[in-house]
Amino acid sequence: MTGSQPGPVTGPDAGPGTSPDAGSDAGSPAERISADWLTLREAADAAARESTRGPVADLLSARPPGRIVDVGCGTGSGGRWLQDQLAGDEEWVLLDHDPELLAATARRLRTRSARGPISTRCDDVAGLDAILATAQTPTLVIASALLDLLTAEQIDSLIAAAARHRTPMLLALTVTGGMSADPRHPDDHLVSGAFDRHQRRGGRCGPQAPAMLEQTADSRGLHVDRLQTPWVLDAAGGADAALLQQLVPDRARAAAEQLAGESAGAADETAGGPERARRWGEDRLAQIRAGDLRLQIDHVDLLVREPADDAR
Repeated sequence: MTGSQPGPVTGPDAGPGTSPDAGSDAGSPAERISADWLTLREAADAAARESTRGPVADLLSARPPGRIVDVGCGTGSGGRWLQDQLAGDEEWVLLDHDPELLAATARRLRTRSARGPISTRCDDVAGLDAILATAQTPTLVIASALLDLLTAEQIDSLIAAAARHRTPMLLALTVTGGMSADPRHPDDHLVSGAFDRHQRRGGRCGPQAPAMLEQTADSRGLHVDRLQTPWVLDAAGGADAALLQQLVPDRARAAAEQLAGESAGAADETAGGPERARRWGEDRLAQIRAGDLRLQIDHVDLLVREPADDAR
């Protein structure tokens, strides 16, 4: 759709009084994510991705999309980051298992000058293939901070849909398991390892997701560019401090929970693990309040496309 008149907002969450199927995400390992957390992390996400604008511009210019499909859209931060690199009249399809986030994100897109049609689908990644099958124009699939929440089967489904419909994907901000801190703490390694194992509960891929997606894409003849997008958070900065004050206690709690479940067969290096993880969280929180912690959490953006020599 072109021109200055905005397109419609349609779908189960287009307006008040709708009641999407609450069970449409049944069986999905993705947990309902707090909108407050998604909002809190948006500035750090944007800063981490600044160096990727050149490669993303190349992806867009090679095949200008007429439609954007945002998988696991959440509050729409990934779409907002991309909007200023688009023409503005693209069609948007928002896919998420949280109907409240879908409705709010559709409204935000419109207020951010999206002029094309906007539709919403209350579903998980299993619904992507059907969406791509209806494409009448070049499409780009985007997702942000999603892959680590998926199972291997869901990653295979995601890549299969991209390969089947020859659709490029921009998959942003997947954790890789890397963490470094200044100053160091004797239990950094303990907490980081336990947290990564916690992220793989319920069959989720966790920090193994990027490597798993790359292997799956290669098996289907797709090319993947891996772009480093680390969070670099400094407690001396106001916005970073607020993010750290939530991130560090959450990480400590998850690590303690994981270590408590492993305590029966704990090795010497993880003895007393739950209490050590809790103390790590308390020590780090004190450093944050004093403005004396710098934490890097490694992420990657993955650009998935057909090899250049096969592009049509």
